[in-house]
Amino acid sequence: MVEFGSGPVKETIDNTVFIIPGIVVVLLVGFFSFKLVSSLREKQKAREEKKKLKQQRKEKDGSQKNKKKK
Repeated sequence: MVEFGSGPVKETIDNTVFIIPGIVVVLLVGFFSFKLVSSLREKQKAREEKKKLKQQRKEKDGSQKNKKKK
């Protein structure tokens, strides 16, 4: 319990008023952190796949040019 007032009249507020919003804030931060990390991983994965495809095309084009020269 949190107590307010310094005079003869004291008001108390239940701790759940502070605990529930705290839990909500922690959950929101956790959720958005998870979404951020998953998004960054997806972008990294897509970048690596694009790089791999580009390298495969380059190798394929290089081998076709060598066959044409012969």
